[in-house]
Amino acid sequence: MKVALWGLTCALAVPVFLVVAIALGPVILGILCALGFGLIVFTIGNAVIGLLMAGRGAERAGSRLVRRASGSSRVMR
Repeated sequence: MKVALWGLTCALAVPVFLVVAIALGPVILGILCALGFGLIVFTIGNAVIGLLMAGRGAERAGSRLVRRASGSSRVMR
């Protein structure tokens, strides 16, 4: 009797799990696509910010070098 009951439970549980998985498939896929798109946008945004900050840092370093070079030439004269 217990074997028949477990067999019936498994026979009914498998289709229920399959129906739930099929129903949730598009939802899960949509969530994964949204997360992937968000990560792509986040990565591109960080790259742009990093490039802008690196450009500003290089500009500042260059202006410091120019100031030092012009200052040292004044001292040498």
